[in-house]
Amino acid sequence: MSRQWKPKHFILLLIAFFYSSPYANAQDLTIFFDIWPPYNYIESGKTVGISTELIETALKNTNIKYKLVQHPFKRAILTVETTPYTMVYTVARIPQREDAFTWIGPLHPRKVYLYKLKERTDIQIANVEDIKKYHTGALSGGSVEQFFIANGFHTSRYYLANSSEQLVRMLFAERIDLIPGDQLDIAFLINSMEYDYSRIEVAYLLDEEGGYYLAANKNTPHDTLEKLQKSLNKVLATGFKDEIIKKYVKQLK
Repeated sequence: MSRQWKPKHFILLLIAFFYSSPYANAQDLTIFFDIWPPYNYIESGKTVGISTELIETALKNTNIKYKLVQHPFKRAILTVETTPYTMVYTVARIPQREDAFTWIGPLHPRKVYLYKLKERTDIQIANVEDIKKYHTGALSGGSVEQFFIANGFHTSRYYLANSSEQLVRMLFAERIDLIPGDQLDIAFLINSMEYDYSRIEVAYLLDEEGGYYLAANKNTPHDTLEKLQKSLNKVLATGFKDEIIKKYVKQLK
């Protein structure tokens, strides 16, 4: 007895055809970012920043369609780890994350310092164990939090914040002793928040492992990721990045 052909069979056939055809790989990329000036942030309703401009310039030189979406960093990392066609920037490439993503970059070298107020002459750090004597700020889900966890810091010795601005305000109010950052983000933040940059100084070089990258879901098509990496390499080979840095950080006091 022959089976009767039903409309739902036709629909299932169309779905099967779509997922087996080249058009199945035409899905737009969703690229997440959190607020971390001057690398990625929103200004006057527009997504801007040094990393943003590098990535968007690289994407414009490909036929890859994408959308930028602001997302809290910890949530973005978890989403990208499990969801194809997603990426997140600017991400520290550290051992704890190495196998979870495909890495595109590097966008920037990585040197994370701990900063203190200059008048806090009581703060003296010679090694990682010395940091545990003080109260340090860190971004929730960031590489510094991962560093503290890996090095056995008790949670009472560090404070997790959702923004770098919050950490800067707490440092100048002397509610915490140390905050992490690199030269660019600390200079940009303190100048933009109208604090006196000359009041802070480096207390310790915390970490210089890896670099900052765009982290992609490992199940995103390889040709898409390869195309973006090659385009980014071409952008980085020019003087464009130096021009962008000067644009965002005009003066390091």
